[in-house]
Amino acid sequence: MDGNTPAFLTTACPPAVTSSLRRQTAPIRVAVLIDLEWSADAGGHVKCWQRLAEAAARSDQAVDITICALGDREETVPLSPAVRLRTIAPLLSTRRLPLLVHVPDHTDLAPLYPRLIPWLGSFDILHTTDPCFALAASARIASRLYGRPLTTSNHTETPAYARIFADQVLRRTFGEGWLGSLLRHRLALPQRLMTSMQRRAGKHYAHCRAILLSARDDITAYAHYAGAATSILRRGIDRDRFHPGRRDRAWLRRAFGVAEHEIAILFAGRIDPGKAVMTLARAARMLIDEGMPIKVIMAGRGSQRRKIAELLGDRASLPGQVSQEELARLYASADLFVLPSRVEHSPNVVIEAKASGLPVIVAPGGGGTFVRQHGQDGILVAERDPAAWASAIRELARDRSRRAAIAAAGLADARSRFPTWDDVYGEDLLPVWRRVAARAG
Repeated sequence: MDGNTPAFLTTACPPAVTSSLRRQTAPIRVAVLIDLEWSADAGGHVKCWQRLAEAAARSDQAVDITICALGDREETVPLSPAVRLRTIAPLLSTRRLPLLVHVPDHTDLAPLYPRLIPWLGSFDILHTTDPCFALAASARIASRLYGRPLTTSNHTETPAYARIFADQVLRRTFGEGWLGSLLRHRLALPQRLMTSMQRRAGKHYAHCRAILLSARDDITAYAHYAGAATSILRRGIDRDRFHPGRRDRAWLRRAFGVAEHEIAILFAGRIDPGKAVMTLARAARMLIDEGMPIKVIMAGRGSQRRKIAELLGDRASLPGQVSQEELARLYASADLFVLPSRVEHSPNVVIEAKASGLPVIVAPGGGGTFVRQHGQDGILVAERDPAAWASAIRELARDRSRRAAIAAAGLADARSRFPTWDDVYGEDLLPVWRRVAARAG
């Protein structure tokens, strides 16, 4: 590894891992395939596997893992003697297509990655993290050719994301005139794309031996894949990093221009249509026009940053991508966390906010996955109308004691209910791989 290797790819090699490699029993060899770019500013899907990779590198279990993801070039980076990252250059990256440069996380639109297939035959288990793209298709073929069991985990509602961004691409390209309307409504191209991807996902799930889901409510929806065992892959929390002790309002004032009397509303994630960020921005505009002293901080990158800046002016702070350390201070120092997104299975930012003592306002089916009871450890807003979000924000912004009560309940819930990443790796992921490997053997 050279001196230019990003810090997020490095992990100390604990002695326990070294000793585990000396065991007589050969470790289970697992290939984890991620159809997205592996980078420091990646979204929650990749961040989840960055944390699981770190946990695997700390583990003393007899499992040998190669994580394969997209990158600028082909290289293999060791994370420990038993865990490594292999990056491959995509054949047809969405990053290179002018119409798709605004997608939140870039992937490979090639149907397959053919030269990867023989390499995949050398593993005991093939694990995919998305059912719809090139690496997943390559794993499916390798599974059939070499008789290797296929498992998968569910991180993003990819077909729904595809519909949202197809609609945005058509709007950006053809505008709101008759041609754009024909493509989006009469021909229903975004809906057709979503349906096609749902069929593709279904074929992939039907071939899997195990499906790890983000929430127990999803188990019923996947029960008809009779050949696959379903279980839960929880989301972990770094308790040393995310906690209320990082609160620093003086820093928040200096760094983000939040006045002492202002209510700081935080959003963290991709600033794009998939996260429904304009719902929050329009709700904030309503409250500002009422005279409420609010400041919106949106930490992240995305195609709608300029539009939000134009709408909110100096009442918005858009710092771009921030480090995990800075994000931890933001969570602890803000007054409210708001996430209108509905298409994510398990947005980890909600757990991080709660663990930092920040009350959350989220949508059902998105961040609502991590709210135990509406009105106690968080607020759920079912409507998509910005006015409904403005109402929820207004109520908490005006009531300091209720904010404090929801923050305390959320913090208690985060501490009692959500595991560490080491727990997720050891209790949710490893047992599934072991069961599948034992049955295959």
